[in-house]
Amino acid sequence: METAFDWKSTFDHLAPQLVLYARQLVDSKADAEDVVQQAFVRWWRRFPEGDSAHIPLLYAAVRTIALDQRRSDHRRVNREAKSEIAVAGENAPAFDPKPEHKETAAIVDKALQTLPEDQREVITLKLWGDLTFNEIAAMTGSSINTIAGRYRYALQALHKKLGHLRADLLGESPSPAINILPFSPTTEAMS
Repeated sequence: METAFDWKSTFDHLAPQLVLYARQLVDSKADAEDVVQQAFVRWWRRFPEGDSAHIPLLYAAVRTIALDQRRSDHRRVNREAKSEIAVAGENAPAFDPKPEHKETAAIVDKALQTLPEDQREVITLKLWGDLTFNEIAAMTGSSINTIAGRYRYALQALHKKLGHLRADLLGESPSPAINILPFSPTTEAMS
């Protein structure tokens, strides 16, 4: 006898990753949470029996809903701007870190925001969404090579931006320089 799919634990497990991904595509955390709710409802309606094999489709639904919402929001903002209605945007960080990690999250979020949107999307799906390159390629309609290239370029850009902060961000002590010279360090060599 099959056990019923546990929608609640699946939502509890996937929602934070999905909100982070949606947050990269929409303007506010509240919008991202709404997008995730809508995607779960769509997923549940389409696969009421539930199946973990359909999780990449859930990410695809989040992407579709978020992009539709963003287009709708941009049209609304343009209409309101023409009618001289002020629209205040929300600049909340994409991450919702623990208090002790807020500074690190802000630094990483700022670095992520400097990436081109396609690279930021792949990084978010791969690292936080835990999707494979095949799943990301199918979801976005891009080739696997394109996805792998975006991922590689994004990591290189993040390394350039954050590499000098690595020890501080990860709470590590900086590693001492390796002595590649054929004699002992300078202080010992001079004595």
